[in-house]
Amino acid sequence: MRLRLAHWPAAALLIDREGHITDGNRRAARLFGGQPGDLVRLAIDELIPAWRPLEDNDDNPHASRRRRATGHRLDGSTFPLRFFQMRVAADDAQSTLVTITPRARLHGDSHVRHVRNRHSEQRLRAAVKAGRIGTWVWDLRKRIVWWDSAMYKLWGERRHHGFVPVASATALLHPDDREWVGRMMDEYLASDAHEISMELRLLRPDGSTQWAAVSGEIERDEQGQPTRLIGATIDVTARRQAEEALHHAQKIEALGTLAGGIAHDFNNILLAITGNTRLAIQELPSDHPVQNGLAEIAKASARATDLVNRILTFSRQSECRREILQLQPAVEEAIKLLRATLPALIEINCNFAQGLPPVRADATQIHQVIVNLVTNAAYAIGDGKAGCITLSLDEAHVAQGGAPQLKAGRYVRLSVADTGSGMDRATLDRAFDPFFTTKPVGRGTGLGLSVVDGIMRNHEGSVIVSSEPGRGTTFRLYFPAVEPAAEARPAPQEAAVQQAKGAGRRVMYIDDEEALVYLVTRVLQKSGYQVSGFSDAEQALQTLRERPRDFDVVVTDLSMPGMSGFHVARAVHEIRGELPVVVTSGYVRAEDRETAKDVGVRDLVLKPDTVEELARVLERVFER
Repeated sequence: MRLRLAHWPAAALLIDREGHITDGNRRAARLFGGQPGDLVRLAIDELIPAWRPLEDNDDNPHASRRRRATGHRLDGSTFPLRFFQMRVAADDAQSTLVTITPRARLHGDSHVRHVRNRHSEQRLRAAVKAGRIGTWVWDLRKRIVWWDSAMYKLWGERRHHGFVPVASATALLHPDDREWVGRMMDEYLASDAHEISMELRLLRPDGSTQWAAVSGEIERDEQGQPTRLIGATIDVTARRQAEEALHHAQKIEALGTLAGGIAHDFNNILLAITGNTRLAIQELPSDHPVQNGLAEIAKASARATDLVNRILTFSRQSECRREILQLQPAVEEAIKLLRATLPALIEINCNFAQGLPPVRADATQIHQVIVNLVTNAAYAIGDGKAGCITLSLDEAHVAQGGAPQLKAGRYVRLSVADTGSGMDRATLDRAFDPFFTTKPVGRGTGLGLSVVDGIMRNHEGSVIVSSEPGRGTTFRLYFPAVEPAAEARPAPQEAAVQQAKGAGRRVMYIDDEEALVYLVTRVLQKSGYQVSGFSDAEQALQTLRERPRDFDVVVTDLSMPGMSGFHVARAVHEIRGELPVVVTSGYVRAEDRETAKDVGVRDLVLKPDTVEELARVLERVFER
């Protein structure tokens, strides 16, 4: 069985029979000025020259030794320390566990220690005042624990100090933590350690999970046997939840990056499918028997394109961009993506009023609101249970003083109602608090509703919730309506986009996907352009150097092996400064648009609509 040092409260190293370090924790690595991996396979006497192995002929399988010595850091500097050796079984082999404590030097180090202790005392007083710390005494022989009233307050109980059996105290541990905490306590008590320190999870009486930092001192009798522990417990739930939220945010950011990379490659495939399908439809007679099959391919490709765009919408990391829009399409798109993730027994109903005014909103954040509210509603209904989630859109008029959170005026109201378990008054009052959650560990961060509240405030609106236990929950979100005078007048749409007239304009097209070079070349030639296609950027630039006046525009893909579209743009402008460059990509980030401006790119065209959009972009380029 492998001895794990990650939770060991002090700097610790594991030494094999030959005196080499086989494992070490971060505390030990910091003491010696490196990372845990830097210490592995070093000889222990390189770090602690005074170290000597325990005698092999010692009949005691748990033989131990404590000494003072001088430690040698990896950079050559030294420091005084105490170390304790204990024989242990690790990986089915006999090893030595070495725990190390630095000894404070006189004068300077003692002053530093005094300052640190003073700051620790100030933090301790603040924690006591805030009701986040309690003290306890554990009698190891009588197997009872004494708690002060602050300990009971931590669990949400109003009781004075008193004794509880050890079994009752340990029952508060989270089931997933009971085994390793028990193992750690056995290791502490079996050694000659005088202090304990660990962070663990506890179950409060209301069923919620609480993180606690437990530290204490072990009292021993004259024979060195532990008699009792005296310690304190601090509520560190807020810190652990903040760390979890940061980890969650990092995963979302990584998801966005991954989705962008997948989208670029997938959109290249989609573009080849959709583009060639449209060409085939155009070139075959309308009554050809293959037309029905091609129409089905085009329909499926359009669905795949829509799916990729919706995934990118949810994963995209961008600033809030509020535009005038109708809420209904944004809500419907979010529901499309969510439907497949919800249990089959949960029904989604939509009631959308007609003729609603537009609002000024960020479509991506509207999606985020819908995701949070609908997933919360599904959780409230429960796994394996039938239920209904209803989304409604209607118009609401708020009078002066009619709602404390809202100004008087017209609003578009989005309601999300469920038939779930509902919330009591105490839960309802804390529903929008950051990190507050009734979900078990791993099922939520407690940030969903606080994010919804923040988004609505940014939209100059508000969210109001009503709920009763056993009768479900309804969230009502109010978005200020855009008055007709402020509404942007959309440009009249043509019945059909006219075919671009290339009029012999000369285009250099660069893409590492040969299928796309073939497709775009054919499409632009049908529009009257003269196209030279290249799947190698270096070859294209060499051609441009040899014949710089033979082209009127350069169109290049953004992501190519060895050279990005922005590098191509810079090289093109070095050869011929006024030659316009258009960049295409399956995934365009906000920073890509900034870079495009910096390098003088005329336009960015998002695949897989490149075939249609590219012709229109080229028209605009030549008009300018």
